[in-house]
Amino acid sequence: MASGDTLAIFTPLHNEPPSSNFATLDTRNGHIVLDFDATTQETAIFKGIMPRHYAGGGITVYVHAALSSAITGTGGWDVTVERVSDSQQDIDADGWATAQTITAATVPGTSGFVDILNVAITAGAAGTDSIAVGEGFRLRIRRDVANDTAAGDAELWAVEVRET
Repeated sequence: MASGDTLAIFTPLHNEPPSSNFATLDTRNGHIVLDFDATTQETAIFKGIMPRHYAGGGITVYVHAALSSAITGTGGWDVTVERVSDSQQDIDADGWATAQTITAATVPGTSGFVDILNVAITAGAAGTDSIAVGEGFRLRIRRDVANDTAAGDAELWAVEVRET
């Protein structure tokens, strides 16, 4: 396979929320979304298996999200990966790689329009947590409330992970 190939797609129903400060399930005109607060850093966690066509390089994470009411300001996220493979991660504890920031960008001028933002994550321990083909992983997404200026909830619609 090649750079740009989709490795995983996650929807709000794939979320395995943490025990606290989790994004909440909601709907918008029949679309299931995860709501992320504007002031409290809330989290969504998605679990997957790295597909057999993964070449072992970097990944790019695309966050598809709308704003519940904001039509001005900026929206941003942070993303990190945790490798869960054969005798590599005790699932009684977290082992996240360094969080990667999706730079806050101007939100769409119409509430409900989906914006797609992304961040490239380099291969290795600090980036992809050295995930290999066929290994399990978790992807954590949080709204970057420290740098995000849009009012109201951010509504996560989907996440795509591609090979870089």
